[in-house]
Amino acid sequence: MTESQKQAYFQEAEKKAVSYFKDKFELDVVITSKELLPEMALDSIALEGHVTEHQDQEFTISYDYTEKKMKNFGMSPAIKEAIMAKGYDPFEK
Repeated sequence: MTESQKQAYFQEAEKKAVSYFKDKFELDVVITSKELLPEMALDSIALEGHVTEHQDQEFTISYDYTEKKMKNFGMSPAIKEAIMAKGYDPFEK
């Protein structure tokens, strides 16, 4: 994968993650880290972040750039509480 392809996937993953949290849970988030996972095993980018202005409401999520979907959502207890306070089930598929 070229560096320009990698950067394009990073931009796509960040945009999709921000939209995912906004659309699914009505949360504005900041992505703080992006990592391309080993290509021989997965076509994914691991992302970490938190809810805007709430650094304790952290999450991890991966974006499969082949299937164009979010996967493997991990959350801190604080973001779980914030999601549930809005009336959403963070474990619903």
